[in-house]
Amino acid sequence: MEGTSSENKYNVILGLPVKIDYKVLETYLQKKLLGKVLSKGKANGETSDHARIQMINLVRSPLEDFDLAVHVQLNLLTTFFKNKVIKAVVHLSLSFKEIDQEVQIRRYKLEGVKNGWFVDKVVETLINNFMYSKLKEKMKFDIRPIVLEKLETLNQRFAAGLEVADGMNITGKINEFRVQEIIPGQRTLLISVKILGNNVLNIKSIDI
Repeated sequence: MEGTSSENKYNVILGLPVKIDYKVLETYLQKKLLGKVLSKGKANGETSDHARIQMINLVRSPLEDFDLAVHVQLNLLTTFFKNKVIKAVVHLSLSFKEIDQEVQIRRYKLEGVKNGWFVDKVVETLINNFMYSKLKEKMKFDIRPIVLEKLETLNQRFAAGLEVADGMNITGKINEFRVQEIIPGQRTLLISVKILGNNVLNIKSIDI
């Protein structure tokens, strides 16, 4: 899809801004992480379950140099704190690699949660271990499936003829797309998408 020659086969090349509400990303995180158990490694190589993720909320981070804030509620599983419910906030700084089409976490910061000094230290260790393991995997998040799902719906409407005005519709197909830039806003993630396709504007009637 790179280069002018590969784009010549399309009659529509469009730069389209796409807004994704943070609630959409929140739902994605909930599907991935709700119920996940946070464990801590032992000296003998085994792991011990320490907490389970009960709730996740995603909002814009109020901290400078950070983009998103993930509010989590954890249910502690240790013998001493069993079933104790605590809360924490993890602030994330995002980066986007266009060549890989992936959103990555550049760095994160755990906000003080004030559940008591010792409990906070336990939670801090758990979250740091969890985030470190994710950062080792580069915390990759492919944004394309979310956009692709919406474009597939749009293609279905193009197949039937998407009416844009009385007596006018658009048919055809969006063949390819590529995310070019991602900008975190206050309530939405703004994504610049390059769309390539073959579409036709059909005029069925003219009302003069």
